[in-house]
Amino acid sequence: MVFQLGICSNSDCDRAFAVISAAFAHDHPYFDYTFPSHDTLAGRKAGAERTRTFKNSDPNTTYVKVTDSDTGSIVGIAKWNVYDGVFPDEVGLDGDYWENEDEKELANEMWAGYLVPRRTAIREEGRKVVSLDLQCVDPAWQRRGVERLLVRWGTEIADRMGVKTIVEATPQGRKLYEKEGFEVEIENYTVSLSEKFSDRPTQSFTWMVRPPAKA
Repeated sequence: MVFQLGICSNSDCDRAFAVISAAFAHDHPYFDYTFPSHDTLAGRKAGAERTRTFKNSDPNTTYVKVTDSDTGSIVGIAKWNVYDGVFPDEVGLDGDYWENEDEKELANEMWAGYLVPRRTAIREEGRKVVSLDLQCVDPAWQRRGVERLLVRWGTEIADRMGVKTIVEATPQGRKLYEKEGFEVEIENYTVSLSEKFSDRPTQSFTWMVRPPAKA
């Protein structure tokens, strides 16, 4: 079994989103609100198309894949954002993917709240930082080294740039990130939703930062 690291093409986005959906399952409200019904055929079709749009519209974003050479199947995906003197546009979520306007409003609240530590870090670091937006491995292929390949793709870029790497860590990913040099800056960051959505599940994560390796 040999894993190959590469860059996602447009034709990879269907499989890439299927991996992302399977990895997140329904354990992360942030993802469920952003990509409603993502585990259905219609939801995955919409998610794949949105992934293609994200990939092609943001010059600072790269989708990285790990492929199993025996099967040719994509088994892991990471979305990396490399900011070198630029700040990402502060745009909300749009489209007709939600069943009603309230669900769309909830998704946008979660989206904005989730990104607060990331946007703060980008500003504080002078718009020079590398951000691991997401890292997902097919559940059938987890804990075989795929995750480490995906993480090191971005941290090696950060080291060459001499900048920090940032990530919103799940409990499942935290141990790996610690092994790869990330340090906890916020133990438990929880997105605060408005009173209108106070009865809906929210999202928590550990905010982690990795200083660049010394030459």
